[in-house]
Amino acid sequence: MKELSLPLNDFADVIEGNRIYVDKTMFLSPLIQKKGFYFLSRPRRFGKSLLLSTLKYIFKGRKELFKGLYIEDKIEWKTYPVIHLDFLNISYKDTTLAKGLKSYLHDEAEKENIVLTKDSPRELLKELIIKLKAKYNQNVVILIDEYDKSIVDYIDEPAQATINRDTLKNFFGTLKGMTVDLQFIFLTGVSKFSKVSLFSDLNNLVDLTLDKNYTTLLGYTQEEIESYFADYLEKYCVEKNMTLTELLAEIKRWYNGYSWDSINKVYNPYSILNFLYSGEFLNHWFSTGTPTMVVKLLNRKYIEDFKDVSLDIFELERYDITQIEKHLVSLLFQTGYLTITKKVDAETFLLNYPNKEVRDSFNSFRVADYIEGDVSLSRLKYNLKTSLHEGKMDLFVENLTILFAQIPYQIVIPNREAYYQLIIYLTLKILGLEIIAEENTNKGRIDAIIFVSDYIYIIEFKFSSSTKKALLQIKDKKYYEKYLADSRQICLVGMNFDYENRTVIECVMEKIEK
Repeated sequence: MKELSLPLNDFADVIEGNRIYVDKTMFLSPLIQKKGFYFLSRPRRFGKSLLLSTLKYIFKGRKELFKGLYIEDKIEWKTYPVIHLDFLNISYKDTTLAKGLKSYLHDEAEKENIVLTKDSPRELLKELIIKLKAKYNQNVVILIDEYDKSIVDYIDEPAQATINRDTLKNFFGTLKGMTVDLQFIFLTGVSKFSKVSLFSDLNNLVDLTLDKNYTTLLGYTQEEIESYFADYLEKYCVEKNMTLTELLAEIKRWYNGYSWDSINKVYNPYSILNFLYSGEFLNHWFSTGTPTMVVKLLNRKYIEDFKDVSLDIFELERYDITQIEKHLVSLLFQTGYLTITKKVDAETFLLNYPNKEVRDSFNSFRVADYIEGDVSLSRLKYNLKTSLHEGKMDLFVENLTILFAQIPYQIVIPNREAYYQLIIYLTLKILGLEIIAEENTNKGRIDAIIFVSDYIYIIEFKFSSSTKKALLQIKDKKYYEKYLADSRQICLVGMNFDYENRTVIECVMEKIEK
């Protein structure tokens, strides 16, 4: 059984190590056969580095590495000089971005036995391009990986992010007047910042991000999972005593669902490779994929659940670092928390969480970020889940009260049932419980319905009102009728909240006798 390519990002290491490589070269063949400049945005840990490494070895003419791959006999193999600007390896945290760029360019030049004499990063890049072209008598290829990392890493420090953005603006500006010396440019990043001049100066830069022909260029399709990793799937079917159909369904629920056209869906390579390595259904990507400051920004501004949110296509593709809080939904899409699930019309997309891993981890992180004090969130979650499974609503309310008591008063929204409703919704979602909020019926709208193995809880929330009134509303509008055929015990719950004390002041439950 071939080894997985985790955690390798170098194409040669993958091939020479006889590791599994999912062939994506059919996408690259038409791009590289003519002069072209391209941009692709995808979340972190989505295979961008391996993609650029693959391009590097193609342009270096390393045909022997591509034996048996689609591209082997599809192109005329030539050798080009390549500048590979990998911002994952450019130092800027302990120095300035400008100094980091200068050091990196000198190192790249040294590999080619070239001496650079200029001073600024912009002039050094120009000098390196000119000298490489002269040395090889070929136009230069430029591959830029995670161009925006020095901006995204300072998303919580707008001043520093702006300095780094302006440095990049000046640095990449040199490419505008050098297109005659360049054969191919391919940039990757998480985001498309609206004020980085790269995208205005290079007006012939083709954006592949939402191009329907390249939606599966990165990430693994269902067919690729079943074809390339068949041995691993067979292994875990035996270990977990599951059929292949059952295993694939669970893997899909956890890790599939990313889409850039709402039609073609892919797995995050980092998540699925980690699962195939460990055999454990765990959060693999979330904690390493994006800055935690994204969640902190959300908790500063939003309390609603991000499900089925609509966004204009122009807002979807870009945002301005100086006004980041105005573009949080766009940021969530670009960083991989949300994905396209439906195209409403030519200019509008519907976004949702891609899968269980992202949804549960995202909501868990948000609730944990609300909590202050020494309370154990894991203990609260256990007690809440147990109480519902055992039909103990008094215990459920007791632990819910503890949860609310830990939430800072600054984020509590006065006189809104929706605030409490959201916290309950997010918490129960984290527990893996089935909960429906704002369920429509022919006679009204149910605040929440919770489904567990032996119980169905129909809940009406009230604010400084009466639990009797809440129960009366459920009964009068017969919210429970559609569930009478279900074998589980139906429980009608009225829950009354007090804003001043930020707690549940009364809760009553009645069981429906069938």
